[in-house]
Amino acid sequence: MGCGLVWVKRAGVYPGLVLGCPHRAGGSFQSPYRLCSPCSLHFIVFDTELAHDILKVWDGPVDSAILLKEWSGSALPEDIHSTFHSLTLQFDSDFFISKSGFSIQFSTSIASTCNDPGIPQNGTRYGDSREPGDTITFQCDPGYQLQGQAKITCVQLNNRFFWQPDPPTCIAACGGNLTGPAGVILSPNYPQPYPPGKECDWRIKVNPDFVIALIFKSFNMEPSYDFLHIYEGGDSNSPLIGSFQGSQAPERIESSGNSLFLAFRSDASVGLSGFAIEFKGTVTSLTCEESNLYRDCFNHKHLFIKSCLSV
Repeated sequence: MGCGLVWVKRAGVYPGLVLGCPHRAGGSFQSPYRLCSPCSLHFIVFDTELAHDILKVWDGPVDSAILLKEWSGSALPEDIHSTFHSLTLQFDSDFFISKSGFSIQFSTSIASTCNDPGIPQNGTRYGDSREPGDTITFQCDPGYQLQGQAKITCVQLNNRFFWQPDPPTCIAACGGNLTGPAGVILSPNYPQPYPPGKECDWRIKVNPDFVIALIFKSFNMEPSYDFLHIYEGGDSNSPLIGSFQGSQAPERIESSGNSLFLAFRSDASVGLSGFAIEFKGTVTSLTCEESNLYRDCFNHKHLFIKSCLSV
């Protein structure tokens, strides 16, 4: 079938296969489909290139509509319902990989509540009621940051029902300042491949009476091209503990003071799954007698603190 049309029907199947909407060299390909009358969409098949070939669904004409959802990848989307007299589907594909695409069944419906806002990937939702005035809150898993507001409210405007503001998402961000007693550091987009050409810096600082332990839960980076540099201190001018690459997870790393600086650098080509690192403030696990890497140890408030340069 062709790529883009207007349908005014009570029910049918929307066969938006990539065979009908091929990739096109030199830019993105947009195909708006407007399904008139309030309707519901049920996804039969969905398989597009993750993060590159994207289907967007708008409540109303695209130039004045509310963006309901956007999808990419191979997970089958949940049903979605319009609250306006038209629904616009916009499919954007790049000029690289093509997948099998999507097939969507639609039927006429009339909304009486807000759409199910879903549960953000790598996050949690609290609340299920979707009547006007109801609120739902969201929280991200450790290591992820909330993009948007943590609380949304179901709003009715004439015959339209929608969430205000839009439901948030949870992302693994590029860098940050971490000051809690414990936490998680994730490479950008984790567990999906990290993007090319990234420069991400994390600064960790804990209580002065503690040192920092890093525990690598997963590690997979392009060898010889993508690196994680770890410094003993607050910036890249501090002593370098090590530069890590490849798929072999480093052993536990323990700082000598209460701050660490992590610098992630990826080149312009291959992106792999990256890393997940737990950090926590802790009492040093090494005594002066057990370690030959440090000297001039001293006892501070009954805690052994390593406070000197490695030899």
